[in-house]
Amino acid sequence: MSADRLHDQTAAPPAPDVTALPLAIRAGELGVRRRKKEVFVRGVGAGKDETATAGLFFGFLIYSIRFALMALGLYRRGIRNSRKLVLVHHDITVPKLPEALEGFRILHISDFHFPRRFPSFAEAVGKLLDGLQVDLCAVTGDYRYGYFGPADHVAAHLQMALQGVKSKHGIYATLGNHDHFATGELLEESGVSVLFNEGRQLQQNGCFLWVCGIDDPHNYGCDRLDPNYYKCDNLDAALYARPEDAFTILLVHTPERIMQAAEKGVALYLAGHTHGGQIRLPLLGAIVSNARCSRDQIWGPWRYEQMVGHTTSGIGATDVPVRYNCPPEAVVLTLRRDTARS
Repeated sequence: MSADRLHDQTAAPPAPDVTALPLAIRAGELGVRRRKKEVFVRGVGAGKDETATAGLFFGFLIYSIRFALMALGLYRRGIRNSRKLVLVHHDITVPKLPEALEGFRILHISDFHFPRRFPSFAEAVGKLLDGLQVDLCAVTGDYRYGYFGPADHVAAHLQMALQGVKSKHGIYATLGNHDHFATGELLEESGVSVLFNEGRQLQQNGCFLWVCGIDDPHNYGCDRLDPNYYKCDNLDAALYARPEDAFTILLVHTPERIMQAAEKGVALYLAGHTHGGQIRLPLLGAIVSNARCSRDQIWGPWRYEQMVGHTTSGIGATDVPVRYNCPPEAVVLTLRRDTARS
């Protein structure tokens, strides 16, 4: 440091590294709102365990589906299907992808729904991903199995599932509708970077990337009765300080902010939540999407205007833990340039 610098009493101190601050401090008022709405959405949940359903009507629906599948002799097959984990590879053609990002590999994985009682599930995921090398690992929410009970096992199970993955730029995650804000704090303590309406700048071969994430829009977005108070997701905050022309990757639990993301210049949108429909009929596809999105955005790669996206079917299952024509997946996305449009 120069002598002039040493004697310059007006020189501004270096900017603090906000990424080193605890999640609760970084989240600010939106984190406080999140905690309050968790009680509003799920109730206190005292005395309930992870298998308890969220409400009488939802419980009636869940048990009705299970009974119908049992009556048809399909329930056990669905459970077996939900345990056949697969690793899928997709090439994603991205408009105006910088040449420096050609071949950039992302592990996109979501909806673990780790059962507290069965750590063997996390072990099975770990075996599936062991030795995988990628540039970025993106995790888009829903770490706990159900809606209630303790979630102190989640961080250890996620570590077990991803311990064999080598990610050049680390692991970035968002919260899902099953997760409590406290779950995000546990994940950060274990070394996972949780993006709660915020972003991080990365660099690959001299090219800037902006990896950002917002809170779950499905249960924690605008509330019809009080749209201002209960809005916990903030895309503008996630894009704040984004370098000009940075390639932007957005992590969201659900494909329910697609139009807004496209308007803001997001290049790649990664989501989960839908489980791909979970129960898909031949020719007809998913019976329900469980999200406010179009049918082509329920599962797999999709495109909206100049933005591309991917919705994973997720690796776990909950409520009705079955799958038909929709295997549990972890997905490696390889970014490719759109040479026809460049």
